Amino acid sequence: MKTNYIQLLLGGFLLSLCFTACYKDLGNYDYHEINQVDSITGITKSYPVLYGDTLRIAPQILATQVKDDTSRYTYRWEALIENTARIVGDEPIVLIGTGKNLAYPVKLRPAPYDCFYRVKDKQTGVEWFKQFKLVVQSAVYQGWMALCDVKGSARIDMVSRLGDKDRLITDVLAFTNAGMPVRHQPKQLLFAYRSINNQFYLRSAEGLEKIDGESLTWKSTYNIRYEMMTPAGTDFAPDYFHNSPSFSSVDYIIAGDKVFHRYLIMGAAFGSPINYVDEEKKPFRAAPFVACGYGGALLYDQDHQRFVAHDPMFGTSCSSLRDGSLFSYNTGKDMVYMAYTNYNWGDVYAILKDKGGKFYTYCMNIGNGIKQVYYTEMTNAPELDKATAFAVSNQLGYVFYAAGGHVYEYDIFTNKAVLMANLGGEQVSVLKCPLFSSYGKEFYTNLSNSLVVGSYDPARPDAENGSIRIYSIPARNEPLQLTWSYAGLGKIVDLAYRER
Repeated sequence: MKTNYIQLLLGGFLLSLCFTACYKDLGNYDYHEINQVDSITGITKSYPVLYGDTLRIAPQILATQVKDDTSRYTYRWEALIENTARIVGDEPIVLIGTGKNLAYPVKLRPAPYDCFYRVKDKQTGVEWFKQFKLVVQSAVYQGWMALCDVKGSARIDMVSRLGDKDRLITDVLAFTNAGMPVRHQPKQLLFAYRSINNQFYLRSAEGLEKIDGESLTWKSTYNIRYEMMTPAGTDFAPDYFHNSPSFSSVDYIIAGDKVFHRYLIMGAAFGSPINYVDEEKKPFRAAPFVACGYGGALLYDQDHQRFVAHDPMFGTSCSSLRDGSLFSYNTGKDMVYMAYTNYNWGDVYAILKDKGGKFYTYCMNIGNGIKQVYYTEMTNAPELDKATAFAVSNQLGYVFYAAGGHVYEYDIFTNKAVLMANLGGEQVSVLKCPLFSSYGKEFYTNLSNSLVVGSYDPARPDAENGSIRIYSIPARNEPLQLTWSYAGLGKIVDLAYRER
């Protein structure tokens, strides 16, 4: 009986499924097409605009049903600051317009933004959008900064870049009402790229001091002595300041017979002098050069004519280096030049001179520890004894040096120098193959792989005799290619780039 009952239930269930399958759906399925926006045109990919200027955009909306009825839609223009430029207090989304067309007097702070133009159909609720970039700039947002010597006084000129256009701002600190008193005997200008509070550092006869990297303004408390753990007097005037994108949170100061260091992750102040080797307990005089990377830092002891190492994160003193198979770190020579490069992921090039007047290149890699890479005497190098400026290609490892108006490229692997540029009566004062924190961006990658030449014409007034030239560097010692230049600056002493 139980089995028959179960069979009866199963049969009833299957029969109900059959009736359900045969049920006629009497619903209303009268489908029709709705309005669709096929495209939004008239909006370019990127807009560089000065703060305070009006951004004007007149898009065209191409729809399937609605042609000219602009009232059919709602409109929103939104700006979102890029994550890399965001600081505390920034609004996540800023509404900059609600009309079909945009006429926005730009009040966003200088920074890059991702923007969205949103169009919503009031009847259907369907929304479409178009994305574009907005780069809000001040007049001093980005570009070359030239430290100039105008009749013995320091002046900073700027070649400001807005999009693909350049503008010369003579005496940019006067332009920004920086408030800095006149400085004399200009020596060094450096841009320190930080995660926050980017700064320029100016070194002159009056000492070392900061300039605000955003507004290009100055305060009396920007003197470096306010950042020293050990009290420093008003006459404190360092001989050299080091900061590099290769390790941007590390700074060094060389002042007379002392070397100071700070690692900003651990604290904002420079600590006690570090220029002694642990086992010796006696300070040494350091040459005015530092090469620093994540694998370590190199300094040069002028007293004992040797390379020494320093831990840029935690070192409170220096350490001696054990000789390698290529050369002795105790060189017995005078240092002429030393710099960290991106070549071979962290090669350091040092040029030294012996008592007989011969020059040598010492190459070490500090990408992961300190390793010897190459060593050679620099032969077949015309005018090397007259060289006043040096640089090393980040891409190809060529050494560049300048004597008067001549720029030479020296290949350390073939021991051959080639005259690459003859600027006639001009004097080359600066050579740089710059490094950037924004290296991954195409503009900075190309610039980092180039040679930057700063020069001046002594036959013309100091106020307008300076020029900047940028050359691409081909392989196989082929001629340099001029890619950009600008003239009319003051007598150039040093160059720095305000990057973004």
